[in-house]
Amino acid sequence: AKPRPAQTRPAVMPSKPIGARGGNPAAAEAKVPLQAVVLADSFAQRFRPITLERPKVLVPLVNVPLIEYTLEFLASNGVEEVFVFCCAHAQQITDYIESSAWAAVPGFAVHTIVSTACISAGEALRLI
Repeated sequence: AKPRPAQTRPAVMPSKPIGARGGNPAAAEAKVPLQAVVLADSFAQRFRPITLERPKVLVPLVNVPLIEYTLEFLASNGVEEVFVFCCAHAQQITDYIESSAWAAVPGFAVHTIVSTACISAGEALRLI
């Protein structure tokens, strides 16, 4: 077998910072918060009958609701703003978030988005 000649790759130009392409330099200085979207409804029926009266994100794992683990992970990784998309049991999720310690954490905002018309995760993502 003959050895193949070494292929040469085109040189990759180093990317410029976002503000270096022109435009308003003050806009490049503006800090955009890192955001996350949490789908609080799985649109599945695997956890029934547990989820008939309570949403899956409020089901306790070691006496702590699942959403607490999610919000803690996001906060510890630098996320500053979280949008929780709720369908089923939306009022319970909204009440829990408003009364939780996450409502008072400085530099970390949790917002709920309520939709009662979604029937799948794809439809929820399309609405967002």
